[in-house]
Amino acid sequence: MTAEHDQALPVGTRLGDYRLDALIGHGGFGITYRAFDTQLAKFVAIKEYMPVEFATRRADGQVAPRGSRFADDFTWGRERFLDEARALARFRHVHIVPVLRYFEANGTAYTVMEFEDGPSVAQLLRQPGRRLQPDEIRRLAEGMLSGLGAVHAQGFLHRDIKPSNVIVRRDGVPILIDFGAARQAMGGRTRTLTSILTPQYAPIEQYAMDGKQGPWTDIYATAAVLHHTISGSAPPEAVSRVGTDPYRPLASTHADRFDPSLLSAIDRGLAFAPEQRPQSIAEWRILFGGSLPKVEDAPTQRMMIEPAPAGSPAPRLGGASRPATEETEVDPPATRRKGFARRRFPIVLLVLGAIAAWKYAPQIRERFFGMVETQATLPPPIPIATPKEPSQAAATPTPVQPPATTPAATKPPVVAPDTSPQKALVDQAQRAATEARAMFERAEEAARAARAMAGEARIVAARAARPDLENSERLTYDGGASYIGQVVDGKRQGLGVAELGNGERQAGDWSADLMNGLGTVRLADDTRYSGQWKDGKSTGLGLREKPGVERSEGNFVGGRLEGLAVRRTLAEPNGVQGGEFHSDLLDGPGVERIGERERYEGEFRGGQRNGYGQYTDAEGKVRAGRWAAGKLVESAP
Repeated sequence: MTAEHDQALPVGTRLGDYRLDALIGHGGFGITYRAFDTQLAKFVAIKEYMPVEFATRRADGQVAPRGSRFADDFTWGRERFLDEARALARFRHVHIVPVLRYFEANGTAYTVMEFEDGPSVAQLLRQPGRRLQPDEIRRLAEGMLSGLGAVHAQGFLHRDIKPSNVIVRRDGVPILIDFGAARQAMGGRTRTLTSILTPQYAPIEQYAMDGKQGPWTDIYATAAVLHHTISGSAPPEAVSRVGTDPYRPLASTHADRFDPSLLSAIDRGLAFAPEQRPQSIAEWRILFGGSLPKVEDAPTQRMMIEPAPAGSPAPRLGGASRPATEETEVDPPATRRKGFARRRFPIVLLVLGAIAAWKYAPQIRERFFGMVETQATLPPPIPIATPKEPSQAAATPTPVQPPATTPAATKPPVVAPDTSPQKALVDQAQRAATEARAMFERAEEAARAARAMAGEARIVAARAARPDLENSERLTYDGGASYIGQVVDGKRQGLGVAELGNGERQAGDWSADLMNGLGTVRLADDTRYSGQWKDGKSTGLGLREKPGVERSEGNFVGGRLEGLAVRRTLAEPNGVQGGEFHSDLLDGPGVERIGERERYEGEFRGGQRNGYGQYTDAEGKVRAGRWAAGKLVESAP
């Protein structure tokens, strides 16, 4: 058993809503599992940050550095792993695996992705006697170019394209998986991680610590994968091409089976020198000429994949496969409603006819139509009582009352409204809870936007810290402070990093000698902020966190929460507050959760429950009440 298998979590482990049920991939940087989402009843893929060369799993399942000398590298790599997940979560493209969410647990980090049902290109190439046909390769090329074009347009690189990282779904659509940005970042920081590239598919610039990488890097790797599908083997390793190049162009070795423009474009993408390759996907696509299928046609084509084993899920167009034991809907809801309406129509006609002859037709008709309206909104039909047949009614005659004593109509008794203090308390608490839930939804929207902004800020900060930053200068100040970055007229202007004497570190956009735009800060106590800045203060959408203690996401002014936001306490018991904050405290309608079950929805003042609201305890019992300074002062069952 390999070290990676030794470090994997056991099958059956629960990670929140997910249950691990299989190990589907591993490498020097991480482990990938297939898991079942118990909330959505679907399979997903979960990738765990697990750099086995300088981290290990303890007996309690926690992941920790192998020693103190690896602690900084482990933490830094985990942040890059999360940065990559945040960036990929923005993509929604038919040829890129969708990232659903990411989270931290067990001392490490996880990325949750759609489980793409199908073999990898590597698996297809290993099948005995299996050779991809020209049309299949053309569709593979189109899908990879389309996906990479979308990635590059966002300033992102894949960095680890190889046959095992391209899944061909059962409907024939190629999907790019397992982006290597974080792994490559770790390779640039430490030499302890050896699995940062795959030699047969990596261009020469990925071997150098300071090699300049760009779209041409992914183009080389993509061309290497296509070369393998055509020739049956990968091209020579880049390091073996220094000096005398043993590479033999496909245009001369396989011209009898493939379009010349396709072969020529692949040869050009495999040029040894980066500057001799196409510099963008758009430039490379032109070289393919008419050899690629139309973009709109590619996803609907089917590759000749080996038949799925008996009992396996049917082909799908996206998302995760349901297990074979699950019930599946044959008809969509709209079809079911139409079928139900057709079945109900003759019954409705029959009942209407009976009602028309009934003595109390007006009252029953009003009742009946109300009942039909209710039926239309419910899935199962509601049985409608019909009057007895005349013969049945005659068999059980009822006494005839004198006309004078027979009332014309029976009026329902009038019930006086409940005006008790308890009812008033419940009503006010329910209104406050409804308003609090609406405010919490708005706060969660702000938190999602803040997380996205924080991801962008981390990317800007990483660029600011690059050692090859253009026009970079070093400035020093009293007290041991320093700045390395771009400077205009002696002032910090552009991208740069400042180190203060007290241990604080700021990185990102600078203007007029102050942080303005996007950036990050790490304080001496390890509190961190990533997001928008204005005049040297963290102001705007952002994320503030103290690892293992607290995380706040939303709107900030001068480093404090101000406006819609969500705050989470990470220590046990975990807690969440969401709503509108003032001076870092929840103030107004909001929601507070403690642990998994306890919940308060209502009014706050100064961060404490204050006013009317509803409280749900750990057993699910709901209590309406009024709070003051965090304490319950009046309640109703």
